[in-house]
Parts: sequence; C-alpha cells; structure tokens
Amino acid sequence: GMAASSRPTLYVNGKFASQRTTGVQRVARQLMAALDRCRSGGLVAAACDVVLLVPPGAQLASMHGIRTQVIRRGPLPLALWEQVMLPWAARHGRLLNLSGSAPLFGRRQSCLVHDAAVFDRPAAYRPAFRRWYRALFWLLPRLGAQLLTVSAFSRQRLAAVLGLPETAIGVVPNGAEHLADVTPDPAALGRLGLQDGRYFLAVGSVNANKNLPALQAAFAALPAGHGCQLVLVGDRHAKVFSDGPNPGAGDLPQVVHAGPVDDAVLKALYQHAVALVFPSLYEGFGLPPLEAMACGCAVAASSAAAIPEVCGDAALYFDPTSVAQISTAMDRLRTDVALRARLRQAGAARAAGFRWDHAARTLVQHLLSARSCGAASS
Repeated sequence: GMAASSRPTLYVNGKFASQRTTGVQRVARQLMAALDRCRSGGLVAAACDVVLLVPPGAQLASMHGIRTQVIRRGPLPLALWEQVMLPWAARHGRLLNLSGSAPLFGRRQSCLVHDAAVFDRPAAYRPAFRRWYRALFWLLPRLGAQLLTVSAFSRQRLAAVLGLPETAIGVVPNGAEHLADVTPDPAALGRLGLQDGRYFLAVGSVNANKNLPALQAAFAALPAGHGCQLVLVGDRHAKVFSDGPNPGAGDLPQVVHAGPVDDAVLKALYQHAVALVFPSLYEGFGLPPLEAMACGCAVAASSAAAIPEVCGDAALYFDPTSVAQISTAMDRLRTDVALRARLRQAGAARAAGFRWDHAARTLVQHLLSARSCGAASS
C-alpha cells in the first residue's frame, strides 16, 4: 500500500524514457541525470523525495538518488497512459513534466514547454497534433500548472500567445556538455564516404521549421569545384510534423542522408566538419549549435527566434529566408581558416556557459518557488 511519507514527493513524468531520443527527450534525460547528481550532492535531498514514473519497458540509465517506479499501461497507447495512469500515480505529490506534453488533469504540476511553435509555426504540424497542444498549453496554466521554458525568446512568445505575464513563466536553459564523456567514432566518416574537413553538417529532425530545402539550395549554389559534401543527420516524425517539401527530391550526389546516428558518430561528425550549418526558421532554444561548439566545431546559424540568444557572438549568422546568405556563410567558412579558428574558440567559451548541473539547480529553484516540495496541501 501507499504509506504516507512525512516528506513530500516530486514525481517526474517518464514518458520520454520510452520514446526515441530527439532533442526534447535528450533534454529530459540530461535534466534527470543532473537532478540525480544534485540529489546525491544533497541539494534536493533535504527538500523532497524524487520518483521517476515510467511506462513498462522504458530504457533509462541507472540513478542513485532518484527512485524509478513502473506504472502499468494495460492496453493504453502512450499518450493515454500519460493522461490517465500518470496523474493518478502522482496524485500525492507534484508532477514534473519535462518533454512538452502533460496530463491535462494532473493536480499539482510543473511543465517544461520548449517553444510556442504550435502557435507561431502552425503549418509545420499535423492539425490534430497542433489542436491538442494548443488546447493543452492554454488550459494548463489556467488549471494551476507552473509553466517553465528554455529561453527568454520562448518565454516571451508563450506569454504572448497564452495571454500570461512573462513573470508567470520560469526559464531553465539547456546544458551543452553532454557529449563530453562520449568517445567519438571517427571510423563513421569512412562508412558515410566522408573526408575530414570536407563536409558541412546539419543536425535536426526533418520538419518544415528546419528549413532543409533552403540549405540544400544554398549548398547547390556553392562555387563549382568546392569539393565538399553536405551531411544531414536526423529523423522524420510523420505523426508530429506535416510533410513539407520532400528533402529527398532533387538531391545532389554530394548530399549524404545519415539518418539518426548515435552520440559516438555525432561527436565525430561535429569534430571533423567544416562547420555545423543551422538554418532553422524557428527554435525555442537550438541545442545542435551548442553541441557543435562544445565539440570544437565552427557554427553558421540562422538569426531567427532563440538562436542568437543561445549562440551569442560565437556563430556566423545569416538570414534563414535567404538562400544566397546561407550559401555565402558556408563559402566563407569553407575558405577562411582564420574565421573558422576564431569561431571554434568563441564557441568553446560560449558552450562552457551552458551546464546541465546549473540547469538542474535552476529547475529546482523554480520548483521550490511553486512550493512543489511543500505542496502536500491539496
């Protein structure tokens, strides 16, 4: 049975642990690992117990200070497990949701929402997905949930579209050092037919916001005989994103579709690229540029949305709606060794300012301000 603990409990929505890892799931996993380190270090330990609630079959690294509890799913799809089983399991504490979605009728909740894209870039999403998330984000704060996001840009946009004061939304920036302990797999270059320093890299799941057709057009417009390839890393989620222009159409032989890759391959690709090119039209944060910087890769990036806030002075910026500007930036990075070196140096310094342990401490401060751990009162 449920023995009533004298200490309040913070439950964490572990849906992300049974999903394929894209950016949102990576953030959730890194925040959990950092929370676990904080707990071991005594930061949260005094305030409350932390329990990660996961569906059966979830894949997760073992933790020391955080208990994992499997909540049965029965015949329910994952989305319904989250709406029905999860809030019931968390009913005696506060529920922390780290990957965008949350149960509509959870009692005391904190929700990390990464961006306002379903409002700001509606065409990028399938109608059913867009309608559900718009309703969910609008209702959650009105049902008493604490909203958190990852950048000042996202806070400003969420406040605007949800009709909330900006002060009602807390900011928890991402970290950048999660590839530090990964051993790179440079043999992957050979397997993909690439040469060290002879390719541009693009990282992100395939959706209209990632602006890949413009990137491919910019690559095609590079001067003849440039001798470089373009590597696209990432995956498409048909259930979430509507189909934009087919990125496979009109492909050049120098474009390599690497698909989803593991961290060892990703790190090697960052380390040996001419540059990461990040042409997104919309990002609530933009993790790949920071990952690239942390791995010593020069970055050319879009001047849109949260990207300049995150990259600071450590990227070469272009207007993502201008194929000519993207192409010019790529050509400068290809030909200007001094520029690449300067960006690598600036990038290392910039990435060092984004730490997961700091993100976890910021998160805990927001939770405590919501009286999360003292929220035994109903």
